[in-house]
Amino acid sequence: MVGIDKASPLATSIDTAALYNKIIQFTDHLIENFFLPLKACAVKTPQPTPAPLSIPTIPAEEVLPGSRARVSTLRRNCLIRDKHRCVVTRKFDKQEARRRHAEHGQIAIDDDGQVFDWTDGTTFQTLEVAHILPHSLTSLEGIPQMTAARKNTLDILNMFDMDVHRLITGTDIDRPTNALTLTRECHEEFGSFRMYFKAAGPPQTYRIGSYDLPAFSAVPQPLTRTLFQLPTIDSPHPRLLAVHAAIATVLHMSGAGEYCDHILRDTEEATFVESDGTTNLGTLVALRFNGWWNGVLV
Repeated sequence: MVGIDKASPLATSIDTAALYNKIIQFTDHLIENFFLPLKACAVKTPQPTPAPLSIPTIPAEEVLPGSRARVSTLRRNCLIRDKHRCVVTRKFDKQEARRRHAEHGQIAIDDDGQVFDWTDGTTFQTLEVAHILPHSLTSLEGIPQMTAARKNTLDILNMFDMDVHRLITGTDIDRPTNALTLTRECHEEFGSFRMYFKAAGPPQTYRIGSYDLPAFSAVPQPLTRTLFQLPTIDSPHPRLLAVHAAIATVLHMSGAGEYCDHILRDTEEATFVESDGTTNLGTLVALRFNGWWNGVLV
């Protein structure tokens, strides 16, 4: 690398103060238009009843992204693809287990043909479908201000992986390529960008880690999983999982994740505006106005 002589005219002509201010402005832009919106909306995947196999679903082109019909179909497909198990903990879906027990009794079996151990109280948990990248990113609803906010966020997303937004454009946001089956605890940890999946060699094999303290994490460490695969239902897209992991790493290493969490905690704890200016009122109003936050955290 060729260095610059600090005594040269070029070096003395650099306005370091202006450069510093631009870095601060860019950092604020990233937080307000990308990291904070993602943190605010990432764990809001609705959990409708899975669409039944026997009833035809509404054509994808006729249903808006994030609609109840599309997410219901997505939930059904992910449960089938992932064998009704959390891809991290391998816990079986409690609702499906109840249905099978009601139909077959003590001889009910899982998707691999194994009889359930009904004496183990840890075998079953409530499972949820979790978007890898939030379905709110490509919502078509809202005023032009909301649409512009989402465009800014997608532009920044492409800085992590050029044109990756094409994988979640329109109704593709609700495809199995952008979803995982997780327990509620894993969903919250993954959706808040604390849990991550990093490719570990063979196709669909990932090292699953967490930036949470072990006492708070649902991920047993270390953990490597090969995701379930089914020829008729798409697997989670490696690029989307890689982008999710990259965002999680930046949030953790930069401290931006903790900063965003502090702001979002204001939405739960602040019942009035503090006179000393400590309440992030402007940021919260922007989140609400741009459609990232509806006034309630879930």
